[in-house]
Amino acid sequence: MLLGPPLFNLEPLLRPDSIRALPGNGVCAFRYRKLDRHMQIIVEAPADCTALSLTLGGHRAEVAVGANLSERFAGRRVLFTLSKNNDPVWIRDWARFAHRFHGADAVLFYDNLSDRYGLDTVREALSGVAGIEIAEVVSWPFKYGPQGLDAWRFWDSDFCQLGAWEQARWRFLAMARSVQVGDIDELVLSKTGKSVFAAAEDDFFGTVRYRGRWVLGTDRMPPLDAETPRRHADYDTVLKPLERRRFGILRQDANASPPKWTVVPRRCPETAQWGVHRIANWLPAARVSSAFCYRHFREINSNWKYDRLGRDAFDPAVHEIDQDLIEHFARWKAD
Repeated sequence: MLLGPPLFNLEPLLRPDSIRALPGNGVCAFRYRKLDRHMQIIVEAPADCTALSLTLGGHRAEVAVGANLSERFAGRRVLFTLSKNNDPVWIRDWARFAHRFHGADAVLFYDNLSDRYGLDTVREALSGVAGIEIAEVVSWPFKYGPQGLDAWRFWDSDFCQLGAWEQARWRFLAMARSVQVGDIDELVLSKTGKSVFAAAEDDFFGTVRYRGRWVLGTDRMPPLDAETPRRHADYDTVLKPLERRRFGILRQDANASPPKWTVVPRRCPETAQWGVHRIANWLPAARVSSAFCYRHFREINSNWKYDRLGRDAFDPAVHEIDQDLIEHFARWKAD
């Protein structure tokens, strides 16, 4: 399987004899799949194939066939993320929380061009987390892509993350027991005490999706100090829901963060595409559960996208103290 950004105007150059197996140089049959900001070429190659030769418009390139590493995560409950320059303390806390409350026992961590530290720093941060038995840190050295104007407009060329999701799905996670997809600044809370992994595993289709709430820094907290790292457990304030109606009918929370999801990979159809906020082309994955809600920490961030360190003046009409978050942190600290 060859993965990458869509071929766009290069697609007409992909001919029936464009792909050959090495050694031997035999022509390989293939099929081309167009997905959202992503493409896949599924090649029928012989068992002894070590590399593929790809020719487009007279230009030829060779690519080695990478090892299938899915057995490494077989039967595991895996945390999966893409990250750049997140503080190692945050990475460790994120993994510890997921193990404590959801039973995560493995981490697949894609590092996207961090320049504050090397991959070994991430490995060291994860190696000290009790209960995380496997941690794979993968270099993903590609430009992220344009950010658009808002959550919906002009996110048309951010190929990086969707490519990482599909590569992780097929190379590492195909045999995983279940996979939770999220960011370092997100912690999933359960309203019933049930693990989000268990919820996906028990679901008939094998997936659960849940919305998020923003966790903010306010003037109730000590001022930000460059010498003291911020921690998830320092925060207790969220934005209150702000109801609006989409199309004048559907009730929505305008302050909510877009949904995230957990899935059992082997139950996810091949035609579905793993995305950031949804699994596309798979109707059961559109459901949203009320049993889980993740917390999205505004200040647990390296400001790679925009400045998220502006403090709010606490306003009871806008903010509320998050008792669920406080109780989770209390139980965590008591362990």
